[in-house]
Amino acid sequence: MPTDDSLPLAPRDLLVLAVLAEGPLHGYGIIKEVEARSDAGVLLDPANLYRVLRRMRSLGWIEETEDTEERRRTHRLTRAGRTILAAEVSRLERLLAHARPAVAGDL
Repeated sequence: MPTDDSLPLAPRDLLVLAVLAEGPLHGYGIIKEVEARSDAGVLLDPANLYRVLRRMRSLGWIEETEDTEERRRTHRLTRAGRTILAAEVSRLERLLAHARPAVAGDL
């Protein structure tokens, strides 16, 4: 179970975990997918991405693997990473459920 200080996630962290939930990916691929999923609202430069990945590895949310065919390091979600991603999505869905009526004028 995530600790209280794990959530909320920064948008970039949420998107990195969501991208990796679909399968292992190398750094450049993560950068491009995060950019695409956020409609260019979340931009990661390589230095920032690798800082995020190091932190996520130290927390046990992702692990690094080596793609021997392409000779590059890839990253994949761990069970702990999947748990934190699910907890954050659930948290955001609860918030949106309370916020939607205000936007619709139903409050």
